[in-house]
Amino acid sequence: MPPSAPLPTDRPLVVWDGECWFCRRWMKRYHALAGDRLDFAPLSDAAEHFPTIPRADFERAIHLISPDGTHVSGAAAMFGIMDRLGLRRWPLRLYRHLPPFRGVTNVLYRWIAGHRAAANTISTLAWGRVETPSTWLLTRRVFLRLMGLIYLIAFVSLGTQVLGLIGSQGLHPAEVFMNAVSEHESWWRAPTMQWLGGDGMLTATWIIGAVSACLLMLGVLPLLCSAVCWAMYLSLVTAGSVFLQYQWDALLLEAGILAVLWCPWTWRLNSIHARRPSRLIHWLIVILLARLVVFASIVKLQSGDPAWADCTALSYHFWTQPLPWWPAWVASTMPASVLRFGCILMFIIELGAPILLLLPRLPRTIGAGAIILLMLGIAATGNYGFFNWLTIVLCIAMLDDAVLLMLWPRVVRSTISVGLRAAPIWQASWLRRVSGVVLLSLVGIVVWHQTAHASVTAPLQSWDRAFAPWRLVGGYGLFASMTKTRPEITIEAQLADGSWAPYVFRWKAGPLDRVGRLSQPGMPRLDWQLWFDGLSYERAWESGALRPGQRGLRLTGRKIDPVLPQLLRRLAVGDPAVLQLLESSPLGPGERPAALRWHLDQYRFTSPQERSATGDWWSAERLYRSGPLRYSPQL
Repeated sequence: MPPSAPLPTDRPLVVWDGECWFCRRWMKRYHALAGDRLDFAPLSDAAEHFPTIPRADFERAIHLISPDGTHVSGAAAMFGIMDRLGLRRWPLRLYRHLPPFRGVTNVLYRWIAGHRAAANTISTLAWGRVETPSTWLLTRRVFLRLMGLIYLIAFVSLGTQVLGLIGSQGLHPAEVFMNAVSEHESWWRAPTMQWLGGDGMLTATWIIGAVSACLLMLGVLPLLCSAVCWAMYLSLVTAGSVFLQYQWDALLLEAGILAVLWCPWTWRLNSIHARRPSRLIHWLIVILLARLVVFASIVKLQSGDPAWADCTALSYHFWTQPLPWWPAWVASTMPASVLRFGCILMFIIELGAPILLLLPRLPRTIGAGAIILLMLGIAATGNYGFFNWLTIVLCIAMLDDAVLLMLWPRVVRSTISVGLRAAPIWQASWLRRVSGVVLLSLVGIVVWHQTAHASVTAPLQSWDRAFAPWRLVGGYGLFASMTKTRPEITIEAQLADGSWAPYVFRWKAGPLDRVGRLSQPGMPRLDWQLWFDGLSYERAWESGALRPGQRGLRLTGRKIDPVLPQLLRRLAVGDPAVLQLLESSPLGPGERPAALRWHLDQYRFTSPQERSATGDWWSAERLYRSGPLRYSPQL
C-alpha cells in the first residue's frame, strides 16, 4: 500500500479509499510509477485536511487535489493522474474537449465504483498482479537483441548460398535483374546495393548485415545497426529473384522496420539515458503478429479446400511439406483422430490467440504463449528456416517487463533496469507518429485486399505502389490449399561409361533410405524452390504439357518461374558456386557430364511396416523422365 503523505503537500495529492482492496491495488500500481510527481494518501488520513470536500465525495470517487486547492474527481482524476505521470495524455484532452467521451467515461467510472468487487475480479483476470506496472524497457532490449540474432541467422544462411543463387554465374544472376531495371527504373523502385554491382557487392552486403546484427545483439549503436540490418536485407531481397520472395523474408523486413522505429536514440541499448519505448510502435508490432497468425487461418478458410474444412489436412501435411525431417515421419503415423484434433487446435490458436493479443497483460501473455507452442510444434516437424523463430521473437514482444522478469533468477531481478522512463524527445515522437500513420495506412490496404479480395481506390493504389519496393508491409497466409501429393525432382548425370548417377541435394528428399535432416534456422533456398518446381511440373504432366522422353523444359502459358532449366545448364558446365549448393555430385572435380536427365517421382512416407521391412523412409512411383539433355560447353 502507498505510504501516507504528510499533509498538506506541495505536490498534487491523490486521495483514495484505503478500505477498498480494488483501489488499494491500483493506487499501488500508480505509486510505483509516480516518483516525486504525485503524493498519495487514503481518505482516512486526508479527509480532515480538506473540510470543503464532503467525506461522502471522497468515499464515492478518487480525488486529485492540486497544491492550490483545486481538485477533480472520478474519471477526470484518473485521466489527470495518467497525464501527470506521462503515461497517456490523450484521455485527459478528450475528456476536456469531447463531451460524448466525457459522458461515457463518467458513466463507466460510476459503474466501476459501484461494483468494486466485480471490477477487482476483472482486473485480476486481465492484469494478474495489477499493482505491478506494465512497462516495456526490458521487453524492448530483449526484442532488439533477438532481432539481431534472427538477422545474423538470415545473413549467414544466405551468405553461404548467395553466389550460387544470384551471383554472376548463379542460377538467377542479380546483374540480369539490374540490367533490366536500370533501363526503366530508379533506385527508389529497386532499392538495392546492386546498383554498385558485382559479386563483391553481394558478398559485402551480407557481411555488413551480419556484422551489424552482431553489434545489435551486443546492444551497440542499436538504431544505426538495426537500420543497417534492415537496409542490407532489403538490398538482398530486391535483387534476390524468386529465391527471396518467401513470406518469412517479407516478415523479417516488416518486423525489421518496426525494430528500427522502436530503437532508443542512445549509444547503448541498455543506457540509463534510453527513453521510454514507444507504445505506438509496440501496438504496430502487436498488429503485425495478430495479422500473421489470424491470416494463416483466414486463407485456409477462404480457399474452400475440403482438407481444411473437415480438418484432415494434417494427414497430408507432414509428408507433403517442403523439407520434412524424421519427427515428421513419426507424426504422420499418428491416428487420424489425433491428427484431426491437432488441426482443430491449430484453428483455435490461430483464430483465438490474436484476439487475446489485443487485451491486457494476462490474456495477452496467454495468447503469446499459445502461439509460441504452435510455432514450436511446427518447427519440431518441419524446416521453415527462421520463420517460426522470428514469430516467437514477435511473441516475446508481447510480454511486458513484469512477465519477462519472471524468466530471470529472483536474486538478479533487482539489478535489471525496468520501469517508466522519460517520454521520447519530440523529434523521435513525431518521426514515429508519422511513420506509424504511413504503416497503418499500408496495413489497412493489405488487410482490405486479403479479406475483401477487391482493389482499393486509385489514390490508395498509388500510395501503396509508391512504397511497395521498400516492402514495409507484407501479406501473410501459408498453405491456403493443402498439397496432397509430393512430386520430387531428381537430376542424373551420364558418366563416362554410359551409366547414370544422381546428384544428391543437402536437404530435400532424395534417396529412399534417407529422411530429411534438420536445416533450420537456416534456409536452404534451392531445395525449397525445387519443391515448388516439382508441383509445377506435376501439374504440367497432368495437363499433358510434359510427355515421356521429351527434351524441352519450358512450360508455356503457365505463371511459374522454374529454377530447373537454369540449374541443369549450370550443372552441365560444372559451375562450382552451384555445385556448392548440393551435397554431392556423381562426377569428380572439374569433370563435366556427357549428358543430363531428370525425372519426376511421386514420393510418400512409408508405413511403419514398410519401414521395418525395407529400411526406407520413402516410397516412390515414377511419373516422368526426360530424354538426355546435352548442353554446349560455352554455357
